[in-house]
Amino acid sequence: DQRARTLSGGMQRRLNLAMALVHDPEILVLDEPEAGLDPQSRVLVREYVKSLARRKTIILTTHNMDEAERMADRVAIIDHGKLLTLDTPEALKRTVGEGDVLEIETGEGGVRSALSVVAKIAPQVSSTNHTLVIRARGVVELLPAILDALRSVDAHPGEVRLRANSLEDVFISLTGRRLRE
Repeated sequence: DQRARTLSGGMQRRLNLAMALVHDPEILVLDEPEAGLDPQSRVLVREYVKSLARRKTIILTTHNMDEAERMADRVAIIDHGKLLTLDTPEALKRTVGEGDVLEIETGEGGVRSALSVVAKIAPQVSSTNHTLVIRARGVVELLPAILDALRSVDAHPGEVRLRANSLEDVFISLTGRRLRE
């Protein structure tokens, strides 16, 4: 009995999903299904969409690469209307390198000199702004040698972050830039 516009954002998103399912379509197109939802509602919507995917084809559009990775069996990356790639999330992540990613902040002057010394230790090294990005299997074991090498060229290592390859890494490698919101 309550008008849709008086519902909370999360309830409106759930109502939109219910309305999309009323006529039991074979193919369901969802645009940013988790956008604007609180954490509990995101989990509910995600679980429901996954259960639907067992018996329906679902096309999901999103700018959120974490959402795509959690919900999709296959991911298409489209930029400016052009299909750049289509594959499973795991296969796409392997295209940017094997292993984990180590990010080390080096300060303004340290990146250029750091690149050359770290490239002797790790197979795949790049930089963004004042951060070294190192991809390698067993990258954690390389950390002491990397930090010593950085100190040897006065690169002054700062914050260190370890993470897995992500679909955002794939997007950046294909387009040369971060996602537009």
